[in-house]
Amino acid sequence: MSADPVWSVRPLRAADVDGAVELLIRTSAADIRHLLRTDLSVTLQDAFGGALVAEGDGRLVGAAKVSDDPVFPGTATALVAVDPAERGRGIGTALADRLIGAWDRAGGGTVSSMLRDDLPRGRVFAERYGFGVVHHSVGFRFDLAGHEVELEQRARSALERAGVRVRLATPLAEERTIAECLERCGQGLPLPVDARPDPGVWLTRLPSDSVFLLAEPPPPEEGPAAGAAAVTGAVRPVGMTILLPRTDANSWHVAFTGTDPDHRGRGVATAVKAASLLYACRAGVESVTTHNDESNEHIIRVNASLGMVPDVGYWTLTRRSGSGQG
Repeated sequence: MSADPVWSVRPLRAADVDGAVELLIRTSAADIRHLLRTDLSVTLQDAFGGALVAEGDGRLVGAAKVSDDPVFPGTATALVAVDPAERGRGIGTALADRLIGAWDRAGGGTVSSMLRDDLPRGRVFAERYGFGVVHHSVGFRFDLAGHEVELEQRARSALERAGVRVRLATPLAEERTIAECLERCGQGLPLPVDARPDPGVWLTRLPSDSVFLLAEPPPPEEGPAAGAAAVTGAVRPVGMTILLPRTDANSWHVAFTGTDPDHRGRGVATAVKAASLLYACRAGVESVTTHNDESNEHIIRVNASLGMVPDVGYWTLTRRSGSGQG
């Protein structure tokens, strides 16, 4: 190449949101476009300038954002991304210097960043700014094509062992049931930051086409049913899985699987997760991914028992305000 193209850093504008989302999504192990789009739209109104872009030759070559995390009150999330073709030119450093400095001057607090674990250079970059790894979530994937019979057998067997049936919940009609089940099933599970989550807020941030599968003890006159039976249950659910359709591929993501503490150790998590794989397969989905904290040995064994294979995961890094560069 001849002369190095000129680039500059400026605040995010409304017209930049889609381009910034596509840059920032490169750092994530899951498709969080819906969250990024919401966060960037909010930061457009932020007094301290919580979102920046780097522009060169009339196109976006980098993006960065810090925004409050409503799910974990008192914390914020941060991401910095640079077009792979433009890396090594100081763009990421310029974005981070300006953004982190503004955050500290605004009196911010704890900031977390979830970075896919196959980007070691990104982790080193974050550590330069005082971020440290506090959690590692490992990834799993199941390629569904040609496995419907196998999945149906696994789901039926798991449901029978657990003594439950799994049904599809209706979010609008069962909002309270879903929220209460999520609250119970999340008790005691590893969290990415040291803050109590707000399950109700988390549910509002899920895509509108999310799929909720609830595990329930079957009525006395019925036995367990393989798959997700679209029936209305009158009993309290004892487990759940939440599936998120992805926007960039025919792939879904298991965002949550949990069991009521009073029913753990009975195979409920295996049953509801097996049913979720079968449900996705019957919906014509090509693959399902999930992430689980590496300390959650039980759910990792469940994933392996269902035939899921290792996939990209993510590190959770945190930084306290004013910690500075290392």
